[in-house]
Amino acid sequence: MISLLAKGLKAINSDDSPWQISLALCLGMFVGLTPFLAVHNMFLLLLVVIVRVNLSVFSLSLGFFSGVAYVVDPMSEGFGFWLLHIEDLQSFWTAMYQISFWRLLQFNNSLMLGSLCLCLLLAPGVFIGTKILIEQYRLTIMSWVQRRRLIVWLRSSRVLSAYKSLGDRSAK
Repeated sequence: MISLLAKGLKAINSDDSPWQISLALCLGMFVGLTPFLAVHNMFLLLLVVIVRVNLSVFSLSLGFFSGVAYVVDPMSEGFGFWLLHIEDLQSFWTAMYQISFWRLLQFNNSLMLGSLCLCLLLAPGVFIGTKILIEQYRLTIMSWVQRRRLIVWLRSSRVLSAYKSLGDRSAK
């Protein structure tokens, strides 16, 4: 877990685009907050493999939002139940259920519908907010840390290179 956190921090400090890191976080949010064995999650996992996103940030956000899902699921299920029981939408839900594609996607399940709608509502804010936070971090905190004498000394020392080579050997 600590190595995954280190890889996430390394991704934030790397030259990866903030958009790639934000997309990885959002896709991890979708997969983590919705029930895992859903058809749309299989498409999202395929998208993660095809599109260039940071896998360590995706893994971190998937784990984080899977934990958040335990707290949010009762609210998501209530939201989905409310959406499924809106009187004006009954004919829409019935028509969708008659098509086997929509039935396969399980939108008649209140937890699935509620958590997916919650993710769709949160995604723009999380995506843009994460991008802005990463850019601000890189401009302020990362540049400040890299100018500190201790960091410059550690980067140039043999201790750090020996530690990195030791870590590379243990990973193999």
